[in-house]
Amino acid sequence: MPGQNDVFEGDQCRIKVIGDGYFHMHRDDPNEVSLEAIAAATSRLCRFTGHLIEGVEIYSVAEHSVLVSHLLERMGCPSGVIFQGLMHDASEAYLADIAAPFKGEIGNYYAVEGKIMDRIKDRFLLPDQFDYRVKIADWYALFIEARQIVLTDERELSTWQGYAEHGEASQEFQVPVQCWLPSMAKAQFLMRFAQVQDMMLEVDDR
Repeated sequence: MPGQNDVFEGDQCRIKVIGDGYFHMHRDDPNEVSLEAIAAATSRLCRFTGHLIEGVEIYSVAEHSVLVSHLLERMGCPSGVIFQGLMHDASEAYLADIAAPFKGEIGNYYAVEGKIMDRIKDRFLLPDQFDYRVKIADWYALFIEARQIVLTDERELSTWQGYAEHGEASQEFQVPVQCWLPSMAKAQFLMRFAQVQDMMLEVDDR
């Protein structure tokens, strides 16, 4: 098993992805980005690093992404912004989900995440900068999820970062968290992707 002193260089700096081929860290080829791989991998990644209440098997990054996209739609955002919400965590398909409070402690994590997201943006024609409402919907989703599948005492939420700005506002959206198993989460992500693409085409046709 690789240790902390092992160095990966050149073509060794890669991961095997679902389907055929690899994803290389130091290449800029957007064709290495696959929708199928993103849907499948994020459907198997558990939010909150798996620390969910008793009885919840998994709550995936894929389901979270679908939730954010629906929140943006309910906020009245245009289809392009809804699409950004669906794809906002797609880099985690290649990097995994790290607890937010610890991301800044992991060396150049944000730089690596940014490079991966740049390739995803190129692949799916996303803008260089996501709309600010994507982050707001992401905060709303966090508190919706926490109330339902993370905390046994909702009063704890008042101690969480972002609660003052977004915690109470998130209660406007009474959205049940489904906790789909991976196969369903993947299918729902792909279905939502197709739905949002159709929404974007309808706008283009006007």
